Amino acid sequence: MANQSDKIPRATLKRLPLYYRFVNTLKSKGIDRVNSKAISEGLNIDSATIRRDFSYFGELGKKGYGYNIDSLLHFFKNEISENDEIKIAIVGVGKLR
Repeated sequence: MANQSDKIPRATLKRLPLYYRFVNTLKSKGIDRVNSKAISEGLNIDSATIRRDFSYFGELGKKGYGYNIDSLLHFFKNEISENDEIKIAIVGVGKLR
């Protein structure tokens, strides 16, 4: 996605974690597929915006079928780099009280 991200609007990129969390919640409820209308209702984002956002990344779903939850989760994990391990250090001055 490195070179592709230059063409994807910042607003779309900011929504990816929202989509990921919502789809992950559906997965935990045992849901196998979802359509843009259900995502729209769950996140209060217009369904046309969702379809447009997803279209930047190619064919993620099928008209009349919707989106496969496992495929979406795999895609979002790769796009937001959740699979990457990141080491961090927290540095500060002062007391933690």
